[in-house]
Amino acid sequence: MSLHISRVRISNFRNFDELDIDPFPAPAVIVGENGVGKSNFLYALRLVLDPDLPDSARQLKPEDIHDGASGSHGPGLAGGAEVQIEVEFGGFDDDKEAIAALSGALTGLTKPRRAKLTYRFAPRAVLETDDGVLSDSAGQEGYTPSDYDFRVMRRDDLATDASRIRRLVSLRVLPALRDVESDLSRWNRSPLRTLLEDLDLDPAKLAAAAQEIDKATSKLALDPEVDDLQTRLGDRLQKLVGPRLPVEPTVGVTSSRPEVLLRNLRLFVDAARTRSVTDISLGAANVLYLGMLMEALEVRRAASEFVTTMLGVEEPEAHLHVGIQRRLFRHLLETEPALLLTTHSPHIAAVAPLDSLLLLRTVKGETLASTTLQAGLDTAERKDISRYLDVSRAELLFARVVLLVEGTAEVFLLPALAKAAGFDLDEHGVAIVNVAGTDFAPYIKLLGQDGLGIPHAVLTDGDPLPDKERREQGLLRAADLLADGDDRDEVVDGVEELILLQDQGSQLPALRLRRKLQNRCAPGRVFVGDDTLEIDLLPLVGNELVIAFSELVARKRGANMARDVAALMTDSNASSLFAPERADLVAAADAENPEKSGRGDRVGRVLSRVEDRGKGRTAQRLADHVASIDLQDRVVALLKARGVLVPKKVLDGEEPISRQLLRRTGSARAVLRILDWASREARHVPLFAKKN
Repeated sequence: MSLHISRVRISNFRNFDELDIDPFPAPAVIVGENGVGKSNFLYALRLVLDPDLPDSARQLKPEDIHDGASGSHGPGLAGGAEVQIEVEFGGFDDDKEAIAALSGALTGLTKPRRAKLTYRFAPRAVLETDDGVLSDSAGQEGYTPSDYDFRVMRRDDLATDASRIRRLVSLRVLPALRDVESDLSRWNRSPLRTLLEDLDLDPAKLAAAAQEIDKATSKLALDPEVDDLQTRLGDRLQKLVGPRLPVEPTVGVTSSRPEVLLRNLRLFVDAARTRSVTDISLGAANVLYLGMLMEALEVRRAASEFVTTMLGVEEPEAHLHVGIQRRLFRHLLETEPALLLTTHSPHIAAVAPLDSLLLLRTVKGETLASTTLQAGLDTAERKDISRYLDVSRAELLFARVVLLVEGTAEVFLLPALAKAAGFDLDEHGVAIVNVAGTDFAPYIKLLGQDGLGIPHAVLTDGDPLPDKERREQGLLRAADLLADGDDRDEVVDGVEELILLQDQGSQLPALRLRRKLQNRCAPGRVFVGDDTLEIDLLPLVGNELVIAFSELVARKRGANMARDVAALMTDSNASSLFAPERADLVAAADAENPEKSGRGDRVGRVLSRVEDRGKGRTAQRLADHVASIDLQDRVVALLKARGVLVPKKVLDGEEPISRQLLRRTGSARAVLRILDWASREARHVPLFAKKN
């Protein structure tokens, strides 16, 4: 890779207390919620690298100091707090021009070579000392902005200046939602200026064109109506202020001087030159401006005016169709290897290389940064996740909390259950991520502390598979995901004992051991069900499942489903939750179509019917019914049906349903516990808060 930013460290600037991104991705696609500091991050880089940023902008204000910053005399700017921004470069080991340009900024002579530029904003007394440290005798009771100054230096050497390097190795940032018309009308800000001034125009032809314009202007000015207007305006000014105002009103098209002619050229968006930039959409205007800027940068690069110019683009998705967003980013990625791009668009983030992602997120009021560069993903895992992000549009990158699930049914039902508990997942930034299977490990690496650092948990089916050679797959799967080796070994050994108990017919001891193993997995944020999601939820929403299924099929099949669900709810001590008005359907179905009544047979028939209609389709219909129930009342009723002693304050809604009570909700426990964990993580309250 060519010259690029390899590390960024920001101290005490705006959102950032102490931010150290090492290694820094190139290109970098910076994602995060509103207000997390994406624009501030790019501005911090501009303080070091942007040659067009005036010194007045580098002279910070009190509000630019991080809220928690302190100096030798107290908090904030008044206390002597300092801002420091360090940018390191790599990738120029064999680039002689870059080595020459960065001379004096090199941090070592061995390969891989590194160079560093530093911006420091501090009390003037600090910057003027030999070692950059303020002695006690030099301090004051309180500093004001006028006591501060800045340095942009090579490495950390206050005696050096980096302005020459900044001209050769620079950053140009294109802000979001530009006022393109205004910029193009101002010659000193328009990229059209660079494009026109670098044209190899024949001076003679330019002079001839100016003469032709002068002739046309003179002809227009000699028109009696126009001449009369000019005379009347001149007379009006004479009456207003007399001859002392040196203004002579003259109507014309443009200056006829060749050197001014180019400045008066305007950009049109049609061949007939009738439509200006104001006549196209904001999105198209921004893309037009971006294209001109990139072309201007290419012209300067071709002329070897600098070693490299890195391009920062803020939110290129503004007012653009999804397809254009993806196409635009792919082009930027192909043409700008040192690109820095901020975005809110999951469509752009979805096509970003996994190694380019830089996530900014707020944790306890502080902005932290995470990348995937050290997540420990192998090549195959990176390809799989990249493909997943492309298909899913990368919502997980913008989430505060992520719940990893196996399939579509969970994607429909978990938000509906949360809504029934008064917990809006979207409002609190909780994303349900369907990994379309049971291979959770790559996603845990991606989201873990060595990756993006997003809080996450796993919900996986129990998959007991009593008739299969490989049994208790859910618990074994969970064991593989546990970070703690002792927990992992205990679960694996426990599964062997569990299978032995099942083979001996010791059902109650087996159930108790299963609960113990599930509890062992929960602190590792892996929540294991008893069976599959639909069967596990029957004690809570069995009646809603029957209603949803009946809406999708003929009456007789709905009756058969009702019979089996009612029987399974009886097995789970939840028969009182089944709607009594469906009893006639259950009796009729039993009379017309007697079948084996074992629990395994009934589970198989329920799942077979659901799968026949489609698990996703059934869950979609079921979710509509689930979202409208009062889940808290339903959980309390389930606990009472199971013989659990529920404290009066919980029954009266004066206290929330505790974690301990949720552990006693039978097969529904895994779903309820993961939603409770998400609620505590995202909104810092239990899933079922007090009602009064």
